[in-house]
Amino acid sequence: MRSTIVLVLRDPESAAVNLRSEAWGAYLCRLRSAEGADATVATGAASSGEAVTRLAEAATLVGTDNEVRYVPTRAARDRVAADDDGAWPQSTVSRHRKLIRRSVGALFEFPLEPRAETGPDEPASLTTFVTDWTGLPSSCAVAVHPGHPLSTGLGPGEHAAFTGRFCRHPLTGDLLPIWVGDWVKPEFGTGAVLLNPGHNLPDLEFCRKVGLPVRFSLAPRDYDGSPADWVKPPYIKSGHAYRSGSADGLPFDEAKNVYFAAVAERGLVVEHTDSGMGTFRIATVTPEGGTDVPWDPRRRTVARTDADDGPTLGLDVSGVLSAVEEHVRSADLTVVTPSTRVEDDLLALRLLLAEPGLAPEGKNAPEVVVVGNAQPAKGTDPDTPQEVLSLALLVNAAPLDTLSVKPQHIEPSQRFLTVHEALCARDLTAGPERSGEVSKAAGQIKGLLTRQDLKQAFTQLYRLQKNLAKSETLSEQDAVCYAALAHVLAGVATPFGQEALNSAWAAV
Repeated sequence: MRSTIVLVLRDPESAAVNLRSEAWGAYLCRLRSAEGADATVATGAASSGEAVTRLAEAATLVGTDNEVRYVPTRAARDRVAADDDGAWPQSTVSRHRKLIRRSVGALFEFPLEPRAETGPDEPASLTTFVTDWTGLPSSCAVAVHPGHPLSTGLGPGEHAAFTGRFCRHPLTGDLLPIWVGDWVKPEFGTGAVLLNPGHNLPDLEFCRKVGLPVRFSLAPRDYDGSPADWVKPPYIKSGHAYRSGSADGLPFDEAKNVYFAAVAERGLVVEHTDSGMGTFRIATVTPEGGTDVPWDPRRRTVARTDADDGPTLGLDVSGVLSAVEEHVRSADLTVVTPSTRVEDDLLALRLLLAEPGLAPEGKNAPEVVVVGNAQPAKGTDPDTPQEVLSLALLVNAAPLDTLSVKPQHIEPSQRFLTVHEALCARDLTAGPERSGEVSKAAGQIKGLLTRQDLKQAFTQLYRLQKNLAKSETLSEQDAVCYAALAHVLAGVATPFGQEALNSAWAAV
């Protein structure tokens, strides 16, 4: 039997929306179970410490003082941007597509200078995403974010540090130092940037602070380098190639093509459009966090698996981390999400499921149920039992519709639960089969439940319930049929076992 997981995401700002989402998640789980699946509800990672560590091995995690954020890999971003991660609902795809920030550029490979001691997993090169290489020959360094694999991290109060590593310039062969900068965005490109202070203002500011040289490979036409005409940085996308070899004298835009062709001939650059989607919170740092993970405070990320014993970080993890768990990834997945979380938690979940470094990879995208805003209206009793409010949130509107729960919504739910208890306490008579009235109503209600039209399903089940309550006798066949429908819809307890309820459901 293939398992089904119903994953319920939460809105940290709204208890009513969370209760509504949980009610829908529990209903879908009951429906899948009635249909014969091994269904369970998930609200978070089953083993969150291992899940965080596993994710850190497959992608990038970055930390701040109060949270840990997931940085999707380029491969996952590319899959989601191309809608190549399964048949997600078009409404979800459309909302996510609006969030993608596309940047046109190229991926340059900078071969790493070997170290005396090289591990088996040592990369051969450092990849950077570059959008402007008009001044490529004068680039003087590469900077990486603190959590990058090549980073040595930053100490308290540090904003930049030299890693001690060098890479080769793919055009000139010069050795470029690799620096760590706290301003480097891990989510942009590859989390590594090429520094060209002569032709880029932010690079100029950084390089002046840390003492890196400022060189020029673009200058005005016929520039001869005389002191009276020295170029003032940053000299941006103008002039002609200068001190750049075979491209000297060419306008900057033509020189750019010459540089690219030369590096491409060496197999060290490809054109690329980066799909930026940001970073996503997957855990909150708390003194009494539900799990501890090994933490590297200098690199501000999960410690490497071969690191010595060091500090740990207490975390409360987000429900999206469930997508890292192998049993969730291998199951048929249904996701219930508040509408406010579609652009962040649901997108994070989609990216996690698209990560090539996490296995197994599901063949189908999840079913997605989006839950709209909900809140008790003025005049609603604040002491309404949770099971009553939960049922009212479930059956009074389609999931995406905004719902203001009023007393006229609460009263039928309360009466339904009260009458249900009375029916469960009734003495039952033996009978070979269901009555025609119950069979007809049950078929209609089951169809509505299967189509997830819970408003109409509740109306018809409520009517059937009242008719059964008025009857002088109640047969066991009618009672178990009603109980199966009531259990799937409302999650109410019944005097019948799960096997009997499933059999009654199947017989409808």
